Amino acid sequence: MTRIPAFRYHPDPVATASARSSDAPCDICGARSGYRYAGPIVGEQADNVCLDCIASGAAARTLASPDGQAEFTDVGWGVPDEVPAVVLDELAHRTPGFLGWQQEHWLYHCADAAEFLGRAGLPELETLPDALASLRDEAAELGQGRDEADEWIQRLRVDGDLTAYLFRCLHCGTHLAYSDAN
Repeated sequence: MTRIPAFRYHPDPVATASARSSDAPCDICGARSGYRYAGPIVGEQADNVCLDCIASGAAARTLASPDGQAEFTDVGWGVPDEVPAVVLDELAHRTPGFLGWQQEHWLYHCADAAEFLGRAGLPELETLPDALASLRDEAAELGQGRDEADEWIQRLRVDGDLTAYLFRCLHCGTHLAYSDAN
């Protein structure tokens, strides 16, 4: 049976499609772990990276570019000042990222990164009023009124042209989301 390392900020990279089944050996360690990373890499590229090499930081070090260690997610957007640098380091260098249509980014709450739960549409969000509120806040920041925001939220689908990325605060359980359009 294949073991998947525990990731604090991305608890199920297989369910979120950030890892896919593969018998290929890892380009970093040579192991055949049963899964390969399927998300973004900012740095040198590799076809087969195992989740163990991401968890240990070996992938970030090995795939480093002249600008520094490889990163698997963008931590430079919307980071509150109170989020410690060690959190950003773990998120960027030892946590699988996820693919989106535009620029992916992580969400934060309670002075920490939130855990990524995956894509979501309206059916998945209907019972999460806090996630819907964060989407309405996003719409307001983009200049949309309440009615326009609600119409836009009605169109959200997991695999549609408009989707949401769902997160949950590790401390208080608040759900957060942002949207992305194809």
